[in-house]
Amino acid sequence: MEMNTIIGIVIAVVIMLVGLVMILRKPKPVEPSLEADLHINPESQQPVIPRHVRDQLQTEAVTAATARVEPSFKVESAEAQVETPEPVVIVEEKVDVVAEQEDTKTRTEAVAEQIEEKQINAEVEIEAEAVDKVATLETSEKSDEEKSEAELSLNPNIETVAIEEFDGESNILDVHLHEQQRYDDESALATAEQIIALNVYPNPRRALSGDKALKVLLKYGLRFGEMSCFHRYENTDEPSALMFSVLRMTDNGPAGFDLETLSGEQVQGLAFFLALPNSKAVTGYDMMTSIAGLIAREVDGKVYDENNLEFTPQLKEHWRHHVIDYRPNQATA
Repeated sequence: MEMNTIIGIVIAVVIMLVGLVMILRKPKPVEPSLEADLHINPESQQPVIPRHVRDQLQTEAVTAATARVEPSFKVESAEAQVETPEPVVIVEEKVDVVAEQEDTKTRTEAVAEQIEEKQINAEVEIEAEAVDKVATLETSEKSDEEKSEAELSLNPNIETVAIEEFDGESNILDVHLHEQQRYDDESALATAEQIIALNVYPNPRRALSGDKALKVLLKYGLRFGEMSCFHRYENTDEPSALMFSVLRMTDNGPAGFDLETLSGEQVQGLAFFLALPNSKAVTGYDMMTSIAGLIAREVDGKVYDENNLEFTPQLKEHWRHHVIDYRPNQATA
């Protein structure tokens, strides 16, 4: 058993040595052959010759050049003519790489030039559009100026007509005045039997100027009219029934307004009065008390009745009932 084991070990060692020798043995170099297929560059369409074949190819080319027979100009026979071999073009890999780099560089430069040309063309177009817009604006401005000059210029050939002063009467104005006069004649002011009066006095320390008095009267819808009074009508936009009127207070009592001198004067107070009988007496009374209170508040003053008593809510209701109960031809209370 021991001999068999030793023999087996020896055989295994031999097999291992043989395998190592076969692995480490260098392969026999293969001689290059020209019969192998050439590799063609797809871009340049030229053969690419490996480096290990170039030496052999150059040797054969030199041999063929030395053995070449120079052509003769004398033509003896078709057999005597020797064909000259075509030279073989040797293209190296480096030449292909350089050619590819040059082609890429050329294409890049061409693309860059195209981009620059497009940018230049775009800038030129923008400048041309800007110039066109400026020219259009200038043309439009000139045309507008010419139109305005044409509109403002007068034709010297047109004959002028002297305007005469208007001495006649206007039908529209006559109708308006006649309508308002009719309301005034039929109003309670023209047929007054009794007067309900209220007085508004400003704060003595804050005198009421004429401009302020005119401003507040116009603000609350009163209009200057007959008897130099300010009147408040039912409708301010059209002729309507008279509600109440306003005079100014002086040392001698109520008086009319003088619009020419009012702005430079001081107004001591305002006298509101409602004439009875009146078809809308209650409406006129309520309107008069309301506006009198608003004006008194605006001028920092107070409202008093015709007896110079402060116009309290009790007095307001008292005079309101008096207006409601009033009948025409009734004796003055």
